Amino acid sequence: MIVRLYRKCFSESLRNKIYDQFLGQMLINLKYPACWIKGVIIFVFSPFFPKDEYYNAYRFIGRHGVTPYPFGASMKYNKLPVAVLYDEDFPYVEHNGKKLFFPNHLASRRIRNIYRSLVTEQDPESAHRYVQSFDELKDKILLDIGAAEGIFALDTIEFVKEVYLFECEEQWQKPLNKTFEPWKGKVNIVNKYIGDKNTEECLTLDTFIKGKAIDKIHIKMDIEGAELSALQGAKELLSSGKCISFSVCTYHKEEDERVIKSHFEKLGFVCALTSGYLFNMSQMRRAICRGKNY
Repeated sequence: MIVRLYRKCFSESLRNKIYDQFLGQMLINLKYPACWIKGVIIFVFSPFFPKDEYYNAYRFIGRHGVTPYPFGASMKYNKLPVAVLYDEDFPYVEHNGKKLFFPNHLASRRIRNIYRSLVTEQDPESAHRYVQSFDELKDKILLDIGAAEGIFALDTIEFVKEVYLFECEEQWQKPLNKTFEPWKGKVNIVNKYIGDKNTEECLTLDTFIKGKAIDKIHIKMDIEGAELSALQGAKELLSSGKCISFSVCTYHKEEDERVIKSHFEKLGFVCALTSGYLFNMSQMRRAICRGKNY
């Protein structure tokens, strides 16, 4: 009743302004009350809590509200102007001089919010940044597992030798093809899940790399908690490949930061978790494990 009355009394443009100014943040705070209250307590009584990354993340939430990205530089992206343009009915945004396409069923407002989140994630201060420098991928083969819109591959396209985009969601197939059309000679889209067994819809990385070069590869993996399973299907690649580097998400499951890091260390990789925290699943979690075997 209240919602219907609110929508009747206020135009959509005014409702959007109200949401952007304060209502949106208020609703997020109310969705995660324990996190918000904890953040406020730590911020207000700051001298009584340790000065470390974990508590600093909560201090940020106590001051600015609940957010997946509790670090100072994230603030500059909240109101980032984003122009949504169209090419053959497909929406795109200009990203570092390149076109990044999105599914055509998404509203412009939604695309702007997604894009702001994407660039926030890859800020140099973000715990979710996949690599410190794109130079790390120079002349490598990129396996982008869980490519989604493909922004990481787009950022590194001028550096890498070849790209394999693993993405199964149907909504991303046409946008990915349009985004990477200028580089279709070096980009391959693989409509398969990556896991620890081979089925009609899924294959292992070891199966995928048979007959292919297994040296100078970078593995970027963001697959909603299936990361460990996918790594278990890459025993040959990870044990035999030379000059292998990786950036693998560790925040989807509570135990992933420990288990995934340990998995790579047992294979002789030098690795570390990124600095800072990501707020996910009502918890502060380390976001990315990065490493290499050389």
